[in-house]
Amino acid sequence: QRTDAVRCTLAKPPGWSGAALSDSAGRHIPYQVLNEDSASGTMDITFVAEDVPSAGYRTYYLERADSSPSKTAPVAGEVMENDCLRVVFGAGGMKSLYHKRLQMEILNTGKFFGGEILEFAAPGVAWEDPEIVTMDGFDRTANHDFHLRSFEQGPVMTTAVREAQFKHFRLRQTFRLYSSLDRLEVDVDILDWDGAQSRELRIVFPIDLPGNYQLSYEVPFGTVEMGKDEIDFSNLPNSNLPNTNDSQFVPALYGGDKALPFREAINWVDASSDHYRKFGCLVASDCTVHLFEDQTDNPAALPMLQHVLLSTRKSMAWNPDYWFTQQGSYSFRTALYPHPGGWRSRYREGIAFNYPLLAFAAPGSHGGSLPAAGEFLHLEPVNLMMTALKKSEDDDSISLRFFEAEGRTGSRASVKLFRPIKQAWKTNLIEEEPQPIAVNSDGVATFDVQPWEIVTLKLLV
Repeated sequence: QRTDAVRCTLAKPPGWSGAALSDSAGRHIPYQVLNEDSASGTMDITFVAEDVPSAGYRTYYLERADSSPSKTAPVAGEVMENDCLRVVFGAGGMKSLYHKRLQMEILNTGKFFGGEILEFAAPGVAWEDPEIVTMDGFDRTANHDFHLRSFEQGPVMTTAVREAQFKHFRLRQTFRLYSSLDRLEVDVDILDWDGAQSRELRIVFPIDLPGNYQLSYEVPFGTVEMGKDEIDFSNLPNSNLPNTNDSQFVPALYGGDKALPFREAINWVDASSDHYRKFGCLVASDCTVHLFEDQTDNPAALPMLQHVLLSTRKSMAWNPDYWFTQQGSYSFRTALYPHPGGWRSRYREGIAFNYPLLAFAAPGSHGGSLPAAGEFLHLEPVNLMMTALKKSEDDDSISLRFFEAEGRTGSRASVKLFRPIKQAWKTNLIEEEPQPIAVNSDGVATFDVQPWEIVTLKLLV
């Protein structure tokens, strides 16, 4: 089950002076109006939906009322907070991110601010290159007037918008803190990028973990813990050696001589302490390339979680003079999830960040037979992560794919659908070579799952 923010557009019926939101039990649900168009009669709202079933739905009701929710009010000062987090702003971003329940400071901003934008020189080409950066023309948010454009608090969230003018673009950042969620969102807008060559933009989050710490990131069907899970390149052929037919692997380019500083991650990266009372911070984003260490002069000895926003490098395509300059405006999303432990504490939320809850508005009451909440798939335990649920290729049965996401031993899967399962088979990835698995009298399939195993099922209902 999932509790998360929802955004949707609703058509307010003519004649309504106000509206109230409630759940199926009649409980009042706070919501915040983001935008209202009087001409079309529509409004964009956000609220927090609680305990939405996995692969299912929950219904909320907007009803006529004498009044609407209170409007947002301006906030003064440099602090935003809820029951969990306290954010203090500084010259280049977040000066402090304090977790009240853990009683710990999450950021170490002695060198860079949290969420600060860094601009490096990016010499080299766009492939077969270690993607080095240099300090030539280095720039950062703190070098500019990072002024406050708006700072507002509403019944659901508090939002601070700040802007700064760089040489090659205008930066707009939105810091968003929900009143009932233990996370901080940071949206980044790179506006009017002029396409300068050999430049790279990153957002950085310096995590306050001096000494020993574990760096991790999500990959397809699993997690890489750096220093533990990398391939041993000494087992691969070296193209620089004589009498070898392999001319593709070049150690200097692909991390065989020294580990590459950047990694490709799907949804999140994480830095966690390995000490007693360990804590850490998982950072989700919609970016692909991530770095973990300080690459500036006099590097700080702590994890610098970075997402690459833009990198304008030279092409090695048919036209050697072509550059990936990428003029225009771009938007990126990130979120910080502090936790009292390792990446296993909040990786599901990191994945969910890029899969927001979807809201569908239906006017009136249609008298349908479905209950107010429903679940199409119930998969247990929680370390099993669904990746596909669809019609099978060769017949009308259902194919389900999931994987064991935490490296746990002794997991026993329990699979329940919206209708009782009549028969179940375990197949390979292309739904072949079926092997029967047990289905109990309640129509639930159960079987053992190995650590990190990818499972594909064929289910007849």
